[in-house]
Amino acid sequence: MFKVKLLLGSFLFAALLFSCAGETKKGLAKETESKAIPDKIVLTDFEEDIGLNPYSGPQSKIEAVFTEEQAHSGKRSLKVTQKTKDWAGVAIILPKERADWTGLKTFRVWIYGGGSNLKFNIDIEDAKKEQFRYSFVDDFKGWKEFVIPISDFKSRTDWQASDARVDGKLDFPMMTVQVATANFGNFTLYFDDIVVEK
Repeated sequence: MFKVKLLLGSFLFAALLFSCAGETKKGLAKETESKAIPDKIVLTDFEEDIGLNPYSGPQSKIEAVFTEEQAHSGKRSLKVTQKTKDWAGVAIILPKERADWTGLKTFRVWIYGGGSNLKFNIDIEDAKKEQFRYSFVDDFKGWKEFVIPISDFKSRTDWQASDARVDGKLDFPMMTVQVATANFGNFTLYFDDIVVEK
């Protein structure tokens, strides 16, 4: 009788271990599946009211508004108007669910240029507040897509926040995408369909 109970207990224990192992494998499979890298993330197409944070020096003015004046797709874009005598820009606040760019390698944005031949900057700000910069020239008129390897964004050497952790490495989740002037003068640009992808 004792042997029967012992065998029965051993059988139940083995069954329990097998069941737990199966659940663990299912859990790991679900976790792996949930961390699958998306083909792309639409950061914003400006059809929704995403957070904006304009900033400027004491001698400059900047206005950043959603507009239907121009749109690459949909009905709206971001219109940025600047009157710059020192520095100015606007930060686009990234929602948490669009801030993890792990495994993504390309940044895409459509810009409506005015042919001013002036230089502008696109800055991306990581989780440690370090800013990385890519510069372009407004030497075109109408809509133009910029396809930028994320590796082409370089850590800024002209300025970083005093509390930024500057290590030259992107730390996710990202915080903002920023458009900043590199010139003095008056100008207007439109931005639309900002995407990161594999």
